[in-house]
Amino acid sequence: MPEIPFLNPSALTALNLPVPDREQTPTCLHALNLNRAYVPEPALLAYQKLYGLDLLNCHYWQGLIEAKRFKLHAQVFEPKEKPFGTVFLLHGYLEHSGLYQPIIAELLAQRFSVLVFDLPGHGLSSGSPANIQNFNHYQDVLHSVYHYVKNAKQLPKPWVGIGQSTGGAILMHHVLDYAEQRKNPFVERVLLLSPLVRPAKTAWWHNPVGLGIIRRVRSQVPRHFRRNNHNPEYLRFIRLKDPLQPRMMGMDWILAMSKWMLEMEQKPACRIPVWLAQGALDQTVDWKYNIEFIRKKFRLQTLLILEEGSHQLINERADIRAALTGLIPAFLHAKSTGNFY
Repeated sequence: MPEIPFLNPSALTALNLPVPDREQTPTCLHALNLNRAYVPEPALLAYQKLYGLDLLNCHYWQGLIEAKRFKLHAQVFEPKEKPFGTVFLLHGYLEHSGLYQPIIAELLAQRFSVLVFDLPGHGLSSGSPANIQNFNHYQDVLHSVYHYVKNAKQLPKPWVGIGQSTGGAILMHHVLDYAEQRKNPFVERVLLLSPLVRPAKTAWWHNPVGLGIIRRVRSQVPRHFRRNNHNPEYLRFIRLKDPLQPRMMGMDWILAMSKWMLEMEQKPACRIPVWLAQGALDQTVDWKYNIEFIRKKFRLQTLLILEEGSHQLINERADIRAALTGLIPAFLHAKSTGNFY
């Protein structure tokens, strides 16, 4: 496959693309329609080219899904051969689904359809940039997207979930909620990549003085870009070139996460199988605590520790990511266990 433009400065320069814009580009989106062939407008074709989505050998659809509070940018990728199942792929905080081209390519190569959407306040979805009032709103949008496409012929069962960081948190929340109601979740099994349960330096998040300070500052603060993996071209693009990167962090999101962490601790355990990949050099989440939380709450099927891996595993350097690349087919083709109740 040719080089992905956003990971190759010379390829990016040669394309001389119109730059996608968080305000204007979404106005070109129509309601997601899987019943007819998709022909993108020029601004949306530029979006696909920037993130290398046009390089994927698949059938493709793009559009909006109306949720209770948000208009969500959703994309569907269907392999050319009959798919074995569907992956519900969720990105992390301060990211967007365009950056997930490398794993979408891997999933398509395994003949799985892929459904992705930008979280509220991210990418081309509506919402206050990088912000959320309540983590339950993530469950609302997850339900809206699922019910919009659940009967689409392009997205056959079984459905499995893959979530990076906050995306993993959203999937865990969904699974535990449904298990508590003795209902089967949307996905039969889940692969968590550097999942968020508690962030690093957890004590600060439980400090009422610290949270009180947050409540008194501005609603947003400037974002500090951290080195969250070992891929220099990815880090350079995120910091300097990605037009859809949030430059501010919402304080409501931090407060919502703090409340959500306490709520997750109270949820009963379940038997849903979970696979977990974690970088040992991750300084974004409190990964040792998070692994023990997952052991207590789920049936931990497989644990992969990437000794040189950091937090953002989707675009991690290829040699560091190699074990995860090998794990993905095993996860996808694992035998389904059927109903859990």
